[in-house]
Amino acid sequence: MMDEAIHDVPIGRHIRTALALATMAALAPWSAAAQDGTASLKGIVFDSTAMEPLGGARVAVLGTSAITDADPSGHFELSGIPDGSFWVSFFHPRLQSLGVSAPSRQVSFEAGTTTTIELAVPSERTLLMGWCMAEQDGPGYASLAGTVTDSLTGVPLARALVTAAVAERRPGDLPTVEVRADESGYYRFCNIPADRDVRVQAHFGQSSGRTKLITIPEGDAQVQDLILMMSSEGVLVGRVLDYVTGGPLEGAVITVLGTNSREITDAEGMFALSDLPPGRHLVVTDYLGYQQRTDSVTVFSQETVNIEVRMATEALEVEGLVVTARSRFGRTSLAADAKRADYITRSEIEPMLSRVQSAGDLLRNMNTPGIRVREVMLADPVTGVQVPGFCVESSRRAAPGGGCAQVAVYVNDVLMPSGAEFLRDLDPNIIDRIEILSPVDAQFQFGAQAANGALAIYTR
Repeated sequence: MMDEAIHDVPIGRHIRTALALATMAALAPWSAAAQDGTASLKGIVFDSTAMEPLGGARVAVLGTSAITDADPSGHFELSGIPDGSFWVSFFHPRLQSLGVSAPSRQVSFEAGTTTTIELAVPSERTLLMGWCMAEQDGPGYASLAGTVTDSLTGVPLARALVTAAVAERRPGDLPTVEVRADESGYYRFCNIPADRDVRVQAHFGQSSGRTKLITIPEGDAQVQDLILMMSSEGVLVGRVLDYVTGGPLEGAVITVLGTNSREITDAEGMFALSDLPPGRHLVVTDYLGYQQRTDSVTVFSQETVNIEVRMATEALEVEGLVVTARSRFGRTSLAADAKRADYITRSEIEPMLSRVQSAGDLLRNMNTPGIRVREVMLADPVTGVQVPGFCVESSRRAAPGGGCAQVAVYVNDVLMPSGAEFLRDLDPNIIDRIEILSPVDAQFQFGAQAANGALAIYTR
């Protein structure tokens, strides 16, 4: 693993600069005069966690009748404030979502004058320091938090394991400490050794991310997001032909919607698009004099998918395609495709939540046809200790002699490297639905890595 030095950025200075510039630009045309006998207040409300103005915040001068709502750019203006010293505060639903109270400021008002102030939601770093104060064992510690995501899809990795260890151990140093990320992929350490080089690393199943080397001053905090390479790009290769003659079309433009992938066919009508994220994509083909065509193609991780596109000079009317899908619950595919699969929906999951602890427990209690679920012992990839896990097998691929022909486990179409361990850790409360694919249909959708069948889990 490579060490990557991370330097804490003095974001407080940047926040103050951004606030000052925004306020100066907005307040320049305003007059400093106020109503006779009263004072005025003008300013901006800023969200330091998102680095943007907090439009719609309600601002009040406590103890007076002066109250207003900030405009979409975060600016506000109040008048009719009597002489004296009052507390100025604000409220916005954003504060409630962060679980913090608005920081109030005491301001002295003088009749005939206008006071300009800046109100701000504390930065994520400041909030982290406040949250960890009560949890720290004493001096000599710092705080660290962030989100663990998949490097390719950007999907947060719920329940990912994050470890931290000092780079150079000394007598009395604690061994490696670890925490589990929550359902949104967020992790937090409150007792990181301060002023020491600490190696931080994320783990998910059998995959581990790059080590981050950080140093945090005593009593300070740092926000550090971590990424894991859980999925790899796929390649789409194809050929564009004339619908009638079957001849190749040179110069056709191929575009994959939602990506930067774009290619032009060669003299043989061939094209190749690489670096496509796994999943279903809409492939649009354009050629002068022909009707535009859009195809839905599923690209698999680390695999090459081949397609053939036939272009017509005018729209063609074709007969509707009739498909038949089997379902344990008497429904067709939730994705409206032709996969043969069994489905467990959220409405069927919810009654089970009070008596299951993991996704493996849920599958075992659902008694889903087509699969067999049993407990097995696994070696933890970090500690090597034998821990319980879940073997999920397709009834068509059950391993002889007590082995385990584990089905491939996907979360939001991203392959989980260690399905048995992942099902042990996955919180069933975040599951929206589960699709159980037979070995044949699983390979059609996900490729050879799903030869034993697949569990496609989709979160809420």
